[in-house]
Amino acid sequence: MRKFHDLELFCEKCLIHDTFFEGGGSWAPDYCPKCKGTACLLYENLTFLQRVKALKLFEEMWQEKWNK
Repeated sequence: MRKFHDLELFCEKCLIHDTFFEGGGSWAPDYCPKCKGTACLLYENLTFLQRVKALKLFEEMWQEKWNK
């Protein structure tokens, strides 16, 4: 089971880890692939339930991306 550092970023609405964000570069911020938002929360500021949901979502997305 993965553990997150307190300073890792997650989408404020969807709780998607910034590993899966899209876009970016020097002229635009990265954004959430689901809601297209750029607002983020630090892992240390998530509630317990948000942390559980974020971890579950991360594991699902990681499996989908790397274990096709």
